[in-house]
Formats: sequence, C-alpha cells, structure tokens
Amino acid sequence: MAGKGKNQFVENLKKGFEDIQVVLQEGTVKLFAKQIVVIVLMFFVLRYANGKFEEKNAAARKQISAIDIQKKSEQDYMDSKNKLISLEPQFPDIEQKNEWLLSHILGFYKEANVTPQMEGGQAESDANPSYLLTTQKVGATMSYIQLGKFLEMIENAKDYVRISSVDIVKNTSPESVGENKVSMIFNTIFPKEKVGAKLFSNYNELVEQQRSKEDNQ
Repeated sequence: MAGKGKNQFVENLKKGFEDIQVVLQEGTVKLFAKQIVVIVLMFFVLRYANGKFEEKNAAARKQISAIDIQKKSEQDYMDSKNKLISLEPQFPDIEQKNEWLLSHILGFYKEANVTPQMEGGQAESDANPSYLLTTQKVGATMSYIQLGKFLEMIENAKDYVRISSVDIVKNTSPESVGENKVSMIFNTIFPKEKVGAKLFSNYNELVEQQRSKEDNQ
C-alpha cells in the first residue's frame, strides 16, 4: 500500500512538471514561472497528502468503531457474569433436593416461633429441561400479623424459596380468637446444571465478593 501511494505521488509530480514545461514553452507567463512551479508542486503534494490523510482518517474511524464494539461486548460480558454470580448461588444444588427445601421451611417456622405441620410429601416436577421444581404444602396456625411478617421473611430470604399459594381459614372457636388456619405451598427450583463453577475457576471467591458487595449496599 505504501509503495502504491509513493508511485502515485511520483506520477503526480511528473505530470505536474509536464504541465509546467508546456506553459514555459508557450512563453506566455515567464515572469511567473517560479510561482507556477511552486503552486503546481504544492497542488500535487497537497492532493497526495489529502488522499493519505483521508485514508488514515478512515482507518482511524474503523479502529475507533472496533474499540467501541469491543467495549460494548466486554460490558455485556461483565453484566452477564455479574448477574450469573449474583443469581446462581440463590438456587440450591440438585444433589440436595431431598432435604434442602424441607430444612429451609423448618428454619422459617422456627424463626417465626410457629409450629408447622407438613401436609403430604414433597412433590417434584422435571417437565422443564433446565430445572427441577419442588413443592411442599405446609399448614400452621397464625394471626394475621404473624402471617404478614412470615411472608415478608420469605420474600426477603437470600435463598430461592417462594410461596405460590396461601389459603386462610378463620378459626371461629371462642378460645382461638384472632387465629387462622393457614395453608401454604412452598416452592424452589433446582437447576439441573450450574454453569458458574465450570466457567470460572475462582467461582467461590467471586460469589463471596458479590455477596459482600450486596451486603454493603
């Protein structure tokens, strides 16, 4: 590319000198011959320089565009990585599917100082190819105030446990005024495969950093 540009520059100069020679041979502008030489030379030099400038300018624009695309790709990657590190640890490992949800349910009721009663066994559905859905129906006796605080505790839990159904039956016996029989269905999702640990060799360290960052916000 550089050799081609150099040859073009030489050809432009040759053509310029040929034009000057024609003018001098006609003898019409001898007094301005030196000025003409300078002007013609500058014309071709500037023409050549402008061409190279546009070429370099176009190359610079392409480089800037490539850098912008790269930055956007890097930002998209970092956003996806941070989202994965933030969300994936909230879901339990599928190896723990037999006791994880049950132990969390018992922990919630213990913290609320309410006695739970399991209604049936734990149910599972693997209809989704990516995760296993596990549910457990639990009954208890609560006041409306207790129920409100209990639901708030579930929603604010870091680990992924959700309630999909709440049935409330008011207790009408005189000795149980203000109490209700509350039946809830608890749900969690077990990913069939967690990809974070496979993607990042320092996965556990990244998780701890992300949790510390979230705790400080």
